[in-house]
Amino acid sequence: METKMNVKLIGHSINPELMIATAGKLCYSPSNIEALMEKQTDESVERFVNMLVSMGHESPLEHANFTFAVEGVSRSLTHQLVRHRIASYSQQSQRYVKETQFEYVVPKDIANNIHLKKHYEKHMQESQELYNEIVANLIVDYVYDEVHYGKYLNKQIKRLKIDTSEFCLWCDKWFMNSSMIEQLKKDYKKLYSILEKKAIENARYIFPNACETKIICTMNLRTLINFCHHRCCRRAQEEINELAWAMVEEIEKVSPLLAKSLGASCQFGPCPEGSMCCMQPYPKKSV
Repeated sequence: METKMNVKLIGHSINPELMIATAGKLCYSPSNIEALMEKQTDESVERFVNMLVSMGHESPLEHANFTFAVEGVSRSLTHQLVRHRIASYSQQSQRYVKETQFEYVVPKDIANNIHLKKHYEKHMQESQELYNEIVANLIVDYVYDEVHYGKYLNKQIKRLKIDTSEFCLWCDKWFMNSSMIEQLKKDYKKLYSILEKKAIENARYIFPNACETKIICTMNLRTLINFCHHRCCRRAQEEINELAWAMVEEIEKVSPLLAKSLGASCQFGPCPEGSMCCMQPYPKKSV
């Protein structure tokens, strides 16, 4: 099932502009912190924050934090996202969360090609079917191992009174008796949960990078500026480029002042990409 990106700012520092300005001024002032905060006006805060950004005095920017809820993105994207190390991430686990019908991201270039999109969607469906098959058959294997070798919860398995000779035949043929599995799921929930978890943590290896995931990400402003400089760039991969600009839009809603410091590198100076420059710079920003 194709999915769509959703990005929302779900938390941020209280009055981040004042926090940054106070932290920055403290470095140069003999005043106490309370006095520094009382003296500041909206105009002085804006002027000082702009000065910090333009001077590259970035450590005070680390006191302002922003937390984003991101859904409908691929694991290909999050593999790139977590390379931005000075941030905090909480991502939905494929090890503990069973993918009963996984959603996936379709790159625009593939979506625009009817022939490719058809094969792409077929591959996704086949991945789901294989995942389901692996999970089901691994559970059978684990029950078999328990019946014969007592590997997991021997006493509870024996209480099921499974015909082990018949079950051996099922396992040899990779044939699952669904009624037996349903009995296990119904009457021995804890045991089934243990075995299913073990099955899905192995079955997840077959999922493609397109598999949809959800992640909560917290970045301080300094990290967010660095992230945007790299990922708002036209050379960034399309999906993470879309995420970066969506994050900028979310910051603009709560702090237009701080949002002025966010964007591609070319908006604040020369392009750092050298010979790989896209030659399509964004409009310059002034801070």
